[in-house]
Amino acid sequence: MPVSEPRYQRIQRHIEQLIAQRKVREGERIPSERAIARQFGVSQMTVNRAIQELVRAGVLVRRVGSGTYVQHRKPSTHTVARPTVVMVPPFADHLEEDTYLRWPFHAFRDRASANGFALVVEAAHYDGYEHLVQAYPDAGFLFLIPDEQGYDTLYRLFARGVPFVVLGASWKEAPFACVDSDNIGGARMAVSYLFRLGHRRIAYVNGKDSATNCRDRLHGYLQAMDEHGIPVEDDWVVRARSNWQMDEASRRHLTSLLLRREPITAIFCAGYYLTLDVLGLIRTLRLRVPQDVSIVSFDDPPSAAHLQPPLTVVRQPLYRMGERAIERLLSTMRSSTEEQSSVEYLPVELVVRDSCDHAAGETHTKS
Repeated sequence: MPVSEPRYQRIQRHIEQLIAQRKVREGERIPSERAIARQFGVSQMTVNRAIQELVRAGVLVRRVGSGTYVQHRKPSTHTVARPTVVMVPPFADHLEEDTYLRWPFHAFRDRASANGFALVVEAAHYDGYEHLVQAYPDAGFLFLIPDEQGYDTLYRLFARGVPFVVLGASWKEAPFACVDSDNIGGARMAVSYLFRLGHRRIAYVNGKDSATNCRDRLHGYLQAMDEHGIPVEDDWVVRARSNWQMDEASRRHLTSLLLRREPITAIFCAGYYLTLDVLGLIRTLRLRVPQDVSIVSFDDPPSAAHLQPPLTVVRQPLYRMGERAIERLLSTMRSSTEEQSSVEYLPVELVVRDSCDHAAGETHTKS
């Protein structure tokens, strides 16, 4: 899978987005190659290649001595309008650098190239979905990792017949389509692995309370602890209230768990960025991983295998999740009778590396 988007494709997407948003309409001239090159800091040759691709696709037309224009679309019973799909992540500034969003983005982009639809990226939280639906009245939408509070907005859009699929968030009873990973099963898998290593005092560092995946991972942690007959002490759940880093209160909380007379011996973290923060705190306390405390994280970016020690993780099938979301959306857009209301959970995988070891005093074989 590619790790970076060619510059000319980025320019191509920009021009398609101008047209989809009706900022440049049929028959109107697009900005000059020089202006676009200056805007994006690329060569005119790069812009020219992007324009040539759109000319070949029939989206643009060149007029000698005048410029490049949006092609007039002639109505025809033999042609189908090129569909538009709007990807709606909560942010879009650094899609390629994000450990989660980059892989669905690659899947959407690859399918856009293969299936011939226009892919537009518009960052918004759930309170901005209505505006986007109005801005793209004929599009289908891929809403990525909306918060719990977004459910009512999504329900209203579904009731109006707006074609969309939710990716990376889910509600079991939702009437609309969701594609998610098995967060509950992944958490149970992680805790069960630590249990087999002899750990009984296992803490869980959770992310945002409003994130459905953190909600499900907490449920999975509690289910696994109950299944293994481990009473969970009230303070074993550390609420960081962010998917990026712990706040000061959660840092003090985890510190107390690590330094008490009978400290926790293992930590399960809701996400990769939180895990990096936890590892930093452990180093500050002059503790060692895995000799003093074992760690399992959700998500497996390439850097996880190169940490010291390499990190044991629950790996999500992020690219495949993106593929399934776009497959289901295109199917819904093609047929108004397509079943849209099921929630689909893709299986996760436990990847064992060196950040976990036997709990002190245990002699079980690592499995």
